Amino acid sequence: MAIDKNIKLPQKFLEQYRKNIGSRISASIALFTTAGVLCAAIDFSETRYPVMGVVMIMVVGFVLSCLVAGLHRILFRKSWSGTITEIDADYHIRTKNKGFTKKLIVVLTIDCGEKTPRKFELLHEDMDGENKYFTEAPYKVGDTVVFLRGMKYPMRYNIDTEDTLTLFVCPYCGDINKAERDTCYKCGKFLVK
Repeated sequence: MAIDKNIKLPQKFLEQYRKNIGSRISASIALFTTAGVLCAAIDFSETRYPVMGVVMIMVVGFVLSCLVAGLHRILFRKSWSGTITEIDADYHIRTKNKGFTKKLIVVLTIDCGEKTPRKFELLHEDMDGENKYFTEAPYKVGDTVVFLRGMKYPMRYNIDTEDTLTLFVCPYCGDINKAERDTCYKCGKFLVK
């Protein structure tokens, strides 16, 4: 399903979104161009399968584009909007180098008007033993959320002025921000409120 036609995102946010997508595509093109130059510079004619060398370099270029520029989020994900119908949260503890890390996995169930609801998994590390997902969750049941191609997380949309939630998830980096902020404190991008 596409984004609901009634959803109007702020102009500042949309300009920044387009600029972000453009720079990520430019970075991907630069990586592919570098892979192409490498293919031209290296002589594969004396190898048993000369085409495989070119293919491998181009595959490495694609993988680097996905890792560095997030190209996979632009190519393989679609934009959508929906309503949160359920929120499930669970801690996972993993041992690591004589210690342990505690991670909170939050699963949003979102009704987008499709046959089956979407499940969206958020991962949040619990550094100091306190986690605000339970006391001040950044999402609540009934919220309208919008997910744009190229982003990591869905963003809350059309929030009531009397809303008690004081935290927002940055759709770009996933960091949690306080409601009074207009930009994410980690990546500096505009937040939709």
